[in-house]
This record gives sequence, structure tokens and C-alpha cells, in this order.
Amino acid sequence: MAYRLAPNTENYEGQPYDTSFVLLRHQTETGAPTPVVFYSLYMNLAAAEHLHGRTDTLPACYRTRTSRDARVPDDPEKAKVYRRDILGYPGSQHQAGRSGFHFEIFCPDEALAEFFRDSSRITDKGSADIYGDVHFVIPKGKSFVAAHPRLPKDNGVWRTADKDDNPMFPAGTAGSNAGQSLYVSVRLDKDKRITTTRVRTEHGAYREIGRLVQPGYAYAMRALAEALYPDNPSAGLEWLTFGRVLGEERSRHTDNWQLVPYAPGSAGYIDLSQAGIVRLSDADFPYWLGWKKVEEGAMMSPADAIVDDSATLQLLSDTSDAGKAALRHLVVNHPTEWDVSDLDARFARLRKPGMPLVSEDSWQRFKEQAQKLAFWQHTGLPRAVWHFHPLQFIHHMRRALWLSVDELRQAVPARMLRGIGAGVPAKIVYEAAQNWAGKLIASHYKQFNTMWRKYGVTTRPRLAAFLGNSVQETIWLSTLVEVGGGNNWYAPWYGRGALQLTHPGNYIEYWKFRGRNIDASLSTLLATAHEKASKLRSNVPLRAVEARIPDAVARWRGEIVDKHYEAADSAGYYWLLNRANEEADEYTPNKRRTFNIHFSSRLKKQEPYVFYENVSFRRVACTVNLPDHLGRDNPALNGLVDRYHAYAYAQVLLFEHPTFPDGAGMEQIKPEDYGWKK
Repeated sequence: MAYRLAPNTENYEGQPYDTSFVLLRHQTETGAPTPVVFYSLYMNLAAAEHLHGRTDTLPACYRTRTSRDARVPDDPEKAKVYRRDILGYPGSQHQAGRSGFHFEIFCPDEALAEFFRDSSRITDKGSADIYGDVHFVIPKGKSFVAAHPRLPKDNGVWRTADKDDNPMFPAGTAGSNAGQSLYVSVRLDKDKRITTTRVRTEHGAYREIGRLVQPGYAYAMRALAEALYPDNPSAGLEWLTFGRVLGEERSRHTDNWQLVPYAPGSAGYIDLSQAGIVRLSDADFPYWLGWKKVEEGAMMSPADAIVDDSATLQLLSDTSDAGKAALRHLVVNHPTEWDVSDLDARFARLRKPGMPLVSEDSWQRFKEQAQKLAFWQHTGLPRAVWHFHPLQFIHHMRRALWLSVDELRQAVPARMLRGIGAGVPAKIVYEAAQNWAGKLIASHYKQFNTMWRKYGVTTRPRLAAFLGNSVQETIWLSTLVEVGGGNNWYAPWYGRGALQLTHPGNYIEYWKFRGRNIDASLSTLLATAHEKASKLRSNVPLRAVEARIPDAVARWRGEIVDKHYEAADSAGYYWLLNRANEEADEYTPNKRRTFNIHFSSRLKKQEPYVFYENVSFRRVACTVNLPDHLGRDNPALNGLVDRYHAYAYAQVLLFEHPTFPDGAGMEQIKPEDYGWKK
């Protein structure tokens, strides 16, 4: 949007300050359709005279020194920056000997309205773009029972306990929240379901009264969905994950019994789907967690923006954890301090007798300093904007983990490795990306994102592991059908979808999960033919029974390629079926491996090159594709080197601090020869 690379550090009242800054405009999404536009400001960056040869580390568009005025880039497209670009270096902030910078995140009114919701006004269901924790507001007078009324009596996974003998579904206590509403938050953390209940105090604060952990629950959700919603486990998984069904899936079971603390020391089972219970997620900015919009004038004088409201001053003086949390969640509309058009009005109080700017000389020095820092007139933004606590905003939005088209494009390597053979073969090709790579992204990214949320691919290690496999399986996100699959021994049940669902048994199990009726005789017919085909390594037995396949089944098979939802959802099911999230949760460091190029469109033949091996990712890849080789150091897995390469790119895209050792063993944040797709 605008920047200033000032030539020199300035001085005010004997103290140095820097006026260099960068203002960025961010455009992304937290769902479909939930556009998010916000601005980030980095002020008091070091002046050019203090960069000492570091100017070349800045983005090319920000290297030109400016006058004391700000500069707006001539071509916004050429002013784009990328993750981990260095925007500047800490400068002076009116204190000699110390460096730092001022950081803001804000957005204008119309942008805030697109993604920020006043959850206190929601009476039933919040946004369908669910992310982060899910939340429930349970009105007073609801009943709780001592046991889950529909949990099967047999010894399924729901009867298991952790190493400390804590059961997944412990006995509860029957009772009622007769006197007060409950504010319930649910988090799925690796294998655990964590439920926290708060109540509103007489002073308007929200106090925690109970927290319980159900070990193993999150890893058992597929089995639970199949047991509790047998007619359509896919719909059941949404009930268990989101507290409601978001898609077109339906089950005749529309209840959602969960264990919830309802009083200090007491927890019971309640149907969270019943009327009157409000269902939200972090996408709705839950008000009892502190999220609150404050209009200009409610906290400060609208004339001069000086905070003098007694309630606000009391809040600012509260140094407790609760007080700090309340401040971090405020979203405040106030005039920017980088606009000098109204300095006289805004600082009039400070020019009164006894105040620091009473003399004309002091006022002019202050005014000159403010003018040197100002830049707002170049932005085209309104005078007053909505300000977030910047770190709280980042912490909250990171929970969305929704990848836009541009972000997902970065998961496709700009330069590709391709192993010729299984495992880590002797021949590895290194080549520039083709223009067809990533062509699925624009048409399928919404369905991919929705699927990741449904199937628990909601942490960065899990998503990186998924992309490392899917990018390779789909030939760099370019196709949803196994190339040459029609010639394989298991044809026509070859790979389809974003994780290449393969073999008739896996197709049938997926359709059962979706609530589709599959005749037992058909399952037997296909299983027998598949066994024969496997022994013969010929697709003749499967081709021979193709005429006996119902038209609906043949159509469903094709839809895993032809329909966007099916292509994505089948991949999520297969990921969950193979318990891949569990392996992805056990992250291990990257290990540098060298090899000699077999053929390259960029380097000479036999020139040495590098890829990064990762044990936990290799285990994920085997879990999904070759479980019998799970414990092998070099499994005979097709495309293993390709997957390692895609996984490295996914880590750069998703992780805060990915580490890739270089030849000297020093940790770097990018793989060698990494390239952004610009």
C-alpha cells in the first residue's frame, strides 16, 4: 500500500526515532465465502543509514530510498511480498540504545463486517465456515444424564482408557443447570476431546467451573460415527466434529450426546442438538471469551481520542490474566495516529496551562515530529479504522487454516524431483515445473479446505503431511485419476480422487460411510474377483464382472473424479480410515540427503543435489499407501522422493519455523534451491 525508507534517523527532545515504515494490504479467506481483508503496519523501521549493506535483503520494491514523505508503489502487482520476506529492521523509538518497531493490524468498517460476527446476537447456529474450537451456549434449565444413552453396549473403542486408566466415556452425574446458562468450549487436541464450561458472574465476567478431558476420543471419531450414526457415518462425523451437519449428508439420528461439566465437580451427558442451544465456533468470535467491538467515543473522547472513560481506565489498570485477556480481545474503532490533518483538535488538551505542549515552541517541535511520521494521506483509507490486538488477531486467524488459491499454489514445488522407481531409487530426475502443475487448485480448493476441516486435518503438521502425499498422488495437483490406471491389474478400480482411492474394497467402504446401500452379494463378487486379479496380476477377473455392476455403483465410481465434493471427501475418508492423523502428530526433524541427478532440465547430469528425508512423514505415506512397510527405512513406496520434496514445500508454506539442515549442519528455514511461485 505504502512505504517509506527514510535516509536518516530523526531526533525529538534529545531522543532518536525512525520514520521508515511498510503498510501491507492482506487479502485472504477463512472459508467460502468469507473474504478477509486487513492491513498490517510496521512503523519505526531502521533508516537507510543504519542498514549497513542489508538493503539487498529487502523486497526489491522497497529498496528505493524515499524522501521524508511516503511512497505508494506504482504497480501493486510488483509490490507483492511473500512469507518470510524481510520488510525492514528494528529502528529507534524515542529511546537511545534500544531498537524495536511499532506493529498494528486494522481494517476498515466494510472489511470487518465481512468476517467479524457479533456472536451475542446469534440465537441458533453461527457461521458455516467453522474453524478452531466449537462452542455451545446452553440455556438454564437443561437436564443432564449419567450415561450416554446411545453408546453401544459392546466393547468397542469407546470402552478404552488411557495409560492412567481414564476412560473415554466416564460415568457422569445426573442433574440440571437450573440457575444459570453454560458457555461451553470444545477443543480436539491430538487424541483428546477437551471440554471447558464457563458461567457468567454477577459482575459480567465469565468464570470457568469445569474442564474435562476424554482421552482417545479424537482418534476414535470414525469408529464413533459408524457406531452412533450407522445409516450415514459421514453425517455422524460432522455431528461429532462441528456439533451440526454442514453439508448435504443426512442421518436419521440427529442427536449429539456429549459429556459436559454443568456445575463445579459435576458433569453429565446432554444432547447438544436440542432446540435452544446455540452452536458456534471460533469463526463467530465468542463474546464470553472477550471478543467485543468498541465504537469510537465509547472508550475515548470522540473529539480528541484521549482515553478518559472511567470503566476503560479501570480495565487498563487490571494487570490480572483476565484483565489482559479482555484487552487482547477488544476490537476498537478509533482515528489513526498517522493522520495529521486534525492535530490541533486531537491534542488541544495537551496545550492547556500546565500541560507539556503549552508553549508554541514545544507545540511546533511536537507537530514537526508528528508530520514526519505521518503517511495516512497516501492510503485512501478512512480516518478511523478498527484496530485488533495484532498478536491476538494472528493467534485467532491461524486457527482457520484455510488455504486460498494463491497459498495452495505454493504447495506445488516450483522445481520438481521425480524418482524413477520405488523408495529412494538410483535414478532421480530434477526438472522445472510444467504449466499444467496445480491446475486443480482454482476449481477444487474450496472442497479441499472443507474436507480438511471435516476429517481433522486441522493442524499444520497434519496438513503438511496430507499435502506431501496428495500433491504427489495427483501429479502436482493436476489430475484426479491415476495415469495409466486402466492398464493396472486392479482396473477399473484404479486410483481416483485427491488421494487416489484404489481397489473395490476401499470404494465400497467409502460408500457405506456415505450411507449408500451396497448389496452384500456385490461386495462378495468384487472381493472374489479382486483376489483372483491380485494373484494373476491381471485385471481380467475384474473386467469380467463389470457387466454385473449396478449402474449407480459405476456412476458413483466415476463421480470421485467428476464431482469436486466426491474427489475431496473420498480422500479425507481414506486419510481417516488409515489413521494418518496419528502418525502426522508425531513430528520428526528433516534429514538432508544428497544424490546425483539422473536427468535435469536445469542442472547438468550427475551434478549433486539434495532432498530432505523425514521419518514421521515417511510413516504417514506408508500408512496411507503401503502399511506393510511402515517400519522400513526405505519402503518400496512409489514416488517416495517426490513426496519428500512436496512435504518440504508444504512445511515452508505452513510451519512457523521449518528447519532444513544445510551441508554444514546449520539449520535453514528453506530447503536448498527452494523457489516461490510468483
